[in-house]
Amino acid sequence: MMLPMLFLRSKLPQFVFLFLLIIGSFAVHSQSLSGIKLPSFSEDTLNRVSMRGMFSQLNNTATISDCKTGKIVHVLPQKAYKDLMEAYQEVKQTGENRMYVEIQGYFNDNRSEKLIVEELRFYENTSVCPSVAKSYIARMKADFVEYGEMTVGWGIKLGIAALILILGFGLINFLDKPLKSFIDKRSTIDPSVKSFLKSLLFISLRITLIMIAGGFLGIRVTGIVALFSAATLAIGFALQGSLSNFAGGFIILLMKQFKVGEKITAQGYTGQVRDILMFNTVLDTGDGRRVMIPNGPLLNSTIINHTRAGYEKRVLKIFTTSDVDTEHLKAIILDQMGTLNDETLKLAPDVKVTDWNGDRLEITLSYQTPAALSGGVYEKVIQQMNNRLRAEGIKLYPSMTTT
Repeated sequence: MMLPMLFLRSKLPQFVFLFLLIIGSFAVHSQSLSGIKLPSFSEDTLNRVSMRGMFSQLNNTATISDCKTGKIVHVLPQKAYKDLMEAYQEVKQTGENRMYVEIQGYFNDNRSEKLIVEELRFYENTSVCPSVAKSYIARMKADFVEYGEMTVGWGIKLGIAALILILGFGLINFLDKPLKSFIDKRSTIDPSVKSFLKSLLFISLRITLIMIAGGFLGIRVTGIVALFSAATLAIGFALQGSLSNFAGGFIILLMKQFKVGEKITAQGYTGQVRDILMFNTVLDTGDGRRVMIPNGPLLNSTIINHTRAGYEKRVLKIFTTSDVDTEHLKAIILDQMGTLNDETLKLAPDVKVTDWNGDRLEITLSYQTPAALSGGVYEKVIQQMNNRLRAEGIKLYPSMTTT
């Protein structure tokens, strides 16, 4: 029986044609539809895919399912196959619930889901497709192969990504010392900036490596950046102090309130600046302690830069008995301070009686010395003053303090 020509024209502006060419290549009883001449179209719009399938009805909708996988590959509009459905009804009268077809090449628009049949052949012989059980087994095999290939593919990608991370971190650790040494040797870079730059480089290289590994897995860099931005915003609320420390370090470098090697007093600590890092500043106090002060609080506190002032004021308190001749004692102290080099003191020392409680006098000696020499001068003044006062027979109280 030769079926009439089937033609469907959509009223939508973007109507697309689907061509189904079903070729009977087996020695079985077949029926065919007459050829239909369709409007011309570009050859590259035709998908040359060969498929043998089963034509049936699913929820009153004509469908074609792949014989190999059993999956529905097309949901066909019911009105598009009126004549074919009539043939299908004739087949059902013989006791069969399905027809078997072969498709070669089709053209489809997913938005309109409109199909046109140019020519098709359907087979009444059930041996064209395997049984339902065989179709189910074939579908399971196909799924197993598909998921197996997917698993192997992702396994290879994950393995290569892990290898990239291992080799990358190893290379970064290997280059860490040479890069830091290269930065340290650059005389044009401020020492304060060097510490910050090395810390920033350490983090940036690792973030870049992670982005490269993610890109190999198919994760877009823009997605990583967006995720990082969102995470930064979320973490920022939880770690406001850390972010303020980072900003504080940047502002300290920008404003140059102090540099590496300078002596400062801040947050109750006095010492030489060893490093200015991304989140904290390191001080060596000179008494064996290394203090790390967060950049945020450091920036917002009072900072005394002794190095830039040039000279540092030191105060020595001397406690004696109240029966001492104060004028004679002051003369001895000034005479002893006169033994220091002229380059050591900026101004003449000042000696005053600052306290008296009946049994004890407090004599305060103040002087200014270059900040770089402050520690050595302080030690020399203590030693020489102690020896001189004892040699002069001055009775000292047990306590003597300096500031």
